[in-house]
Amino acid sequence: MTYHYGQTSQHDCLYTAARSYPGGVEALAQRLGMSASVLYKKLSPGVTSHHLSFEEATVIMDLCHSVSVPDALSALDAQAFRLGKICIDIPTTDGGDIDVEEIQRLVFKAVAQLGDAVAASTDALVDGHLTEQEMRAVEPKLRALVQTATSWLQRMKAKSKADAGKLLHKIMRKKEAA
Repeated sequence: MTYHYGQTSQHDCLYTAARSYPGGVEALAQRLGMSASVLYKKLSPGVTSHHLSFEEATVIMDLCHSVSVPDALSALDAQAFRLGKICIDIPTTDGGDIDVEEIQRLVFKAVAQLGDAVAASTDALVDGHLTEQEMRAVEPKLRALVQTATSWLQRMKAKSKADAGKLLHKIMRKKEAA
């Protein structure tokens, strides 16, 4: 019997990522300190005697992600989808001054991505139906928009925090001078 792997099962996604790890499941098992046989059983949704712990699943995703395995984190996305949630990358800020022009670039990028997403959605829904193929074309555009909007929000928060600190410092200096 051949098992058909899907994109919405966290088990399938994790197994697919593990197989794509350089050296395959065998190399990954060695990194995890377990035999390949045990890891294969833990990764197989049909085997009920062996189960991955949360930590093992996270380490597998982390190891796969660290070597740029395609869809290394898709198991996390599948799990979130199952629970009605989504995962997005946390944007980083360097803690320094946030340039207003950087924020404006993110705004313009978000607007452009919104246009792309609206165009793709409109094209996909023109006949009143949405196929899986059309959804595969629309979804990345929407995910990119969410990521950009999240970066925009994080940078706005960082700018607000930095500017509040500067304002407080300025007020304190005026009081000291008086």
